[in-house]
Amino acid sequence: MRVLVILPVYGQGALPTGAFVTSYEYVRGLVAAGHAVDVVTTIKEPGDVRVEAGVRVWPLRYWRRAVQASRPELLVSHHGDRKAPRIVAQSGRVPRLLMVHGMADDRDLGRPSLAWFPSQACRNHYPAYRGRAVVLPPPINPVLYRTTPGSMVTLNGSTTAKGADVLAAVAEALPDVQFLMVRAAGHVVDVQAPNVTVADRTDPRDVYARTRVLLMPSTTESYGRAGVEAMLSGIPVLAAPLPGIREALGAAATYIPREDTARWVREIRRLTDPAAYADASARSRDHAERLDYGANLSEFEAACRSLRLSGRRSGRAVAPAPAVHR
Repeated sequence: MRVLVILPVYGQGALPTGAFVTSYEYVRGLVAAGHAVDVVTTIKEPGDVRVEAGVRVWPLRYWRRAVQASRPELLVSHHGDRKAPRIVAQSGRVPRLLMVHGMADDRDLGRPSLAWFPSQACRNHYPAYRGRAVVLPPPINPVLYRTTPGSMVTLNGSTTAKGADVLAAVAEALPDVQFLMVRAAGHVVDVQAPNVTVADRTDPRDVYARTRVLLMPSTTESYGRAGVEAMLSGIPVLAAPLPGIREALGAAATYIPREDTARWVREIRRLTDPAAYADASARSRDHAERLDYGANLSEFEAACRSLRLSGRRSGRAVAPAPAVHR
């Protein structure tokens, strides 16, 4: 199957945000399954066409050549990517899978052949969409995240949406605890507490190797990817009780209302007890190890193949049908 994927950025050197990492893993899964994949990146960047691990990556200015060269049987695009509709419109009547990574203000998903959502909570955010849908958690490769935990309390993000305000309040209340805040790309961090270290995004194993407890006091999450990543190393997670996070972490996390600073402080203190930490660590690792990375990739690949076959039978893009959740 020939697949053309339209993404803002692509590759190991791309910004390591959850949406782009998820798309990258799914593309790698399609290549491993024997499909020919081309990628058009829609954020303007210098350079020429390159090949990365069997994938031709075309900068935006070459998108017409990419369509002609790839002769796609399936298109994959991101909801919210404003450059993608033009490329889709010029690609012929090809089935399209739309990846919906987050809970956007724009709830009009259009008419893709199939929409992918990382959680049922994310799917529920788009009640007007009546087309075919598949709900699959992001593929998280254990090899890329497992490490020996460190000693810090970590927040993977530096914005209010990720809970920077909560971390600041908790760090002030726990001056003897060392905190790590991973800076969001391009974000200026305004946290002055001496016990908070700010680090740029890097290999996630380096982050989790410094982490003893992960905080997720987010205001919105379509899934709890960072929590699953941390749990693969037995790192306990304290999280806001958002539906997407609950789907990802189940009973293995401890849920705390984000505005309850005193409770965040108590739970961090509780986890200084070796027995409490060992119990939380074991529950975290057990939960993460029950997630099936390979099966996730296989189901996504099967969904892509079904669209290609449907498109061949009809000779046109697949019309939306009643939603099917997996």
